[in-house]
Amino acid sequence: MNEKLLEDLGLTKGEITVYLTLLKLGETTTGKIIEEAGISSGKIYEILDKLIKKGLAGYITKEKTKYFTAASPKRILNYLNKKEHELKEKEKQLIKELPKLLALEKTAKKDYETTLFQGFKGYETAIFEALSETNQKDTILSVGVMSNKQGNINVLWRKWHQERIKRKIKCKIIFSDKEEHYKKLKKMKYANLRVISGITPAAVDVIGKRVLILTHGEKPSVLSIKNPEIVESFTNFFNNLWCISKF
Repeated sequence: MNEKLLEDLGLTKGEITVYLTLLKLGETTTGKIIEEAGISSGKIYEILDKLIKKGLAGYITKEKTKYFTAASPKRILNYLNKKEHELKEKEKQLIKELPKLLALEKTAKKDYETTLFQGFKGYETAIFEALSETNQKDTILSVGVMSNKQGNINVLWRKWHQERIKRKIKCKIIFSDKEEHYKKLKKMKYANLRVISGITPAAVDVIGKRVLILTHGEKPSVLSIKNPEIVESFTNFFNNLWCISKF
């Protein structure tokens, strides 16, 4: 018997053991169930009660002694159908309550948040997640951008800028060089580029309410910081650099 299947249907290991024992023994007393199934006397009535409530066991009383029997295995299908019906009802209830839960989640959003994303996929998630939180009123600020990053990173950023352009969001970028990546972005809409050589070992972006600190080694990473004070600080830092940068 595939006991794992019964467990997946919602029966506990104790219920499965007792049910299979009842099938094997037929009409029997708790004493014989305990002996055959190896269930403690303190647990047997609790388990039998649960099986009865699930429609998988029953009992009759003879001369003040209870004799228990297993319901037909076909009853397991009835039990499964009942569970399925209950799940559908709970799904309907959840759909009704979902707007309240989403509203509660919104009120719990933190103004302060720090998350480290690692690896290419993590890097991608971080930059697109930050972009998704911006609107046309925002101007994205980037400093320390270099052309000599990994090729797939540069390609990813160009896709990111295409999405930015669709959203009509402006950006100001301070590059460390005027190589290939610079030349490609220079042609894009809503982008204002300048250059200062060798300003920072890591790129720093101010995207909406977040500051992203990006590294581009063998394992690229993004430290995403949601903090109003840090956003203001890096914005001021960027503006000072922008004033002394070159076209």
